Amino acid sequence: MVIHRRLIESEAALLHEELKTTANILGYTVREILAFEDVLVAEADGKFAAACVSKDLLFGWTDIAVLYVLPAFRGSGLGTELYTEAWQRASQRARHIFTLSRSPQVIHLMKRFGMEISGSLWKAPLAVHLHMNRHMMSLYRLREAIRKSGQIKNSVPMVGGVKRYRAETKG
Repeated sequence: MVIHRRLIESEAALLHEELKTTANILGYTVREILAFEDVLVAEADGKFAAACVSKDLLFGWTDIAVLYVLPAFRGSGLGTELYTEAWQRASQRARHIFTLSRSPQVIHLMKRFGMEISGSLWKAPLAVHLHMNRHMMSLYRLREAIRKSGQIKNSVPMVGGVKRYRAETKG
């Protein structure tokens, strides 16, 4: 079951610890996770199983910034369900969509949704560049980047996906 709600403290703490294990996301503090407003939570058997966080950026852009499925629930389709719901929520609000990932599963979803994929962050929209500069100024993320540098170096390259909103024309 997918629910649009903020994470509770125990879920935020668990997600914080889980994000430390992946090179795909530099992570967030528990306080940052608790502050996220646009969160989709997947529950399985009444337990927290996965989360997807979207962030609205400037100029009509939305970053689907976090998609994480707890290891015990992987392979169940929750990641696809969450990403699809996040995509639909952004699209219904006429938002352009951006996703940055090195996860093969997320990259597959980006392609499935028709995103323009690029290994060059220079092709990312201005709103993303402005956000990323501020986002990376976190001492926590700088420490995580250093701690994860070996893991990141040995993983597949990061790619960005861009999908500009185009209103449907009727004719």
